[in-house]
Amino acid sequence: MQHPHDHLFSFFTPGAVLRAGAGLVGLAARHPVLFARLARAGIRNRQELARLLRLPVDLQSVASSPLFDGEWYLRNHPELAGSKLSPALHYLLHDEPDGRWASPRFSGDTYLELNPEVRASGVNPLAHYEQYGRFIGCPAVPADVPPEVPPFPAAARDEEQFFGEIPPKTRRTAIYASFSVDGRIEEKDLIYLRGLREVCDNVVYAANSPVLPGEAEKLRGIASATICRFHGGYDFGSWRLGMRLARERGWLAPEACRELVFANSSCYGPVRPFAEMFGAMDRRRRADFWGLTFNTQRSGAPHLQSFFLVFRRPVIDSGALDDFFAERPQRATRAEAVERFEIQLTEHLISRGFVPDAFVRPLLPRLHEFNPTTRPLSLLRRHRSPLVKVKALRGESSQPPERIAELVRRLNPALAPVLRVGPPPETRALLPDEPFPANASGKKD
Repeated sequence: MQHPHDHLFSFFTPGAVLRAGAGLVGLAARHPVLFARLARAGIRNRQELARLLRLPVDLQSVASSPLFDGEWYLRNHPELAGSKLSPALHYLLHDEPDGRWASPRFSGDTYLELNPEVRASGVNPLAHYEQYGRFIGCPAVPADVPPEVPPFPAAARDEEQFFGEIPPKTRRTAIYASFSVDGRIEEKDLIYLRGLREVCDNVVYAANSPVLPGEAEKLRGIASATICRFHGGYDFGSWRLGMRLARERGWLAPEACRELVFANSSCYGPVRPFAEMFGAMDRRRRADFWGLTFNTQRSGAPHLQSFFLVFRRPVIDSGALDDFFAERPQRATRAEAVERFEIQLTEHLISRGFVPDAFVRPLLPRLHEFNPTTRPLSLLRRHRSPLVKVKALRGESSQPPERIAELVRRLNPALAPVLRVGPPPETRALLPDEPFPANASGKKD
């Protein structure tokens, strides 16, 4: 009989197994006594063996999770002072009497109460949520937990500017959602926006953050308008504001817009011109809305991944998008942004009778799990995607980030200067084969 959580092992491709093995070797070298104890427990117990084998992957998931606060964890566990264990590793290895709090925003006990089927698996609650639960809608935190306001620079300010509109040519309007904790607009975003401008008449830059003085001027000649302010609604909050601005300017009227594009800053692009993808999708006229990729990891309910979405006139005219936003809070936690927005948007539009499609289609969407962003080399080569996820170059995929970066540089040399390969410094410091600096926070950037 199959164990109810054996699916958690299904993503171990050969590359992932090699990286997990390297992580275990690093753990053994740095913590030999700890590794020996875990290995002995694994020999005696299948669940403990699974826990050990998953440890490198779980460590990466917890250390990079926005729901794990390393500094807070250190303050609440003074016994870690002087220890070689990182907060994330300690969290994974110790069943805490206080409920295994990863931060003020995530309690392991609360997660297990909300998702009782996870308890029997023995998988760490936060690792389960980041790797699987958030994709299938497992609740993580109470819905009324307010989003935290990031520490923006004191000089950063809210800004809304109109740079000028483009007469209808492609009859597409794009809204690009972004976020910048330092108040700056990155060069990678400008490259992406220039690519969008080739296939869209008017582009709105909508950021869930204020900007430093003068930063918005970088968008002149690229975007038609910008709206930058913290609203706490993640990408969907930015798209909501961008839609409102575009509607006020007349950029969603039938004569100006046959397709509305939602894009965000979680990708590098365009790796190849957007025109190729839009040309292919223009020939698939049956769809009312489409995205770059389907995710079928949520069994029985595949959804379009929200980093790139396109809505055609039937959806725009119906008011279904406005209804969707009206039924959901303006502010959200990161967990809600996935569970109540990304996953449910496809379901909402299908329930209204609209037909979805994706540029990258799974062969058997209801018979196997399919998330093409986890295999970026295939996504770029075989499927000719114009985008690659930023996190893929951080090592958060099943393929080597250096090979991904090499392919991206070859396909579009203009992206070479902005590519960042490998995990952020604070995440890298939390890996088991490296020392843990006292000032590392463990937060995702």
